[in-house]
Amino acid sequence: MHRDHEIFIQAIKNNKKILIKRRSESGRDASTKVCCPLFYVPAGDKGSCDHYYFWENEKGPKGNVVSVKAENIVHIGQTQEPFDPAGLTLVGDEDISLEHQQSH
Repeated sequence: MHRDHEIFIQAIKNNKKILIKRRSESGRDASTKVCCPLFYVPAGDKGSCDHYYFWENEKGPKGNVVSVKAENIVHIGQTQEPFDPAGLTLVGDEDISLEHQQSH
């Protein structure tokens, strides 16, 4: 679990976007983005690690679900910018909303 885990959870509960600073898989580069927190998955067994899932809206009205290992997260910060989880649309071959994804 990341040290800023509670900020992530509160942002989900309050439907607020977060600021995430993360390292690349290689660990050489870091990037900071504002995105929507989706969910957290703890490590299931030895050799696996905690993952945080975010929705990044870099493709206009569509976005993309990104999984980040807890060890690659430098910082999670709060914003006051709201988001509506029902309105998130994923990038893919067809328009699939997050709400549609969760109902299957």
